[in-house]
Amino acid sequence: MATQARPNLIDERVLKAQSHPIRAHILNILSEGPSSPAKMHRRMDNVSLNLVCHHVKVLKDVGLIELVDVRHHGGRREHIYRATQRQYFTLEEWLAIEPRLRNPIITTILSQISEDTARAIVEGRFAELPDSHLSRSPIELDREGWQEVVDVLETALEGVLEAHARSIERGRESGEALMPARVMIMQFPIGREGAVDAGD
Repeated sequence: MATQARPNLIDERVLKAQSHPIRAHILNILSEGPSSPAKMHRRMDNVSLNLVCHHVKVLKDVGLIELVDVRHHGGRREHIYRATQRQYFTLEEWLAIEPRLRNPIITTILSQISEDTARAIVEGRFAELPDSHLSRSPIELDREGWQEVVDVLETALEGVLEAHARSIERGRESGEALMPARVMIMQFPIGREGAVDAGD
């Protein structure tokens, strides 16, 4: 998921900052739009507001997010941040992340996907448009076929993000209200149904 060109060389400080599960969660929330630490805190389980503020500072220090507004509510100030780029790992960056940190990042993204789909269903929005897409495709692939699907999904993601960028530009010109939407793309291996582990 990238809206800006990304450097070919890995910036270790940036990689370390974005590969922490809590910071990955913050970046994913901010990919939806600007927010404050207090609002992000309400969307996280078992994470204190102080810890959210700490990780926000880390992300800001390496340039992954920026302060865009300070709102005053009586004697209280609310700091609003936005992501400077979408949360995205190239293959090279993903392989550079410690294996023990990969599953928590994956779990965070899947949790947000679950929250998004549940909310759309509860709100009655999921089937609101007749051309909404929902599919599940059990397939079998050899290694070459796996790479073919990887390439197809990367092309689809690029097209989705380009449509997002063009929609924002048209909205600025026309004043049309944009429709919040979610596009989920997943590809993963899975064991055969009913298969027994070799150790059993």
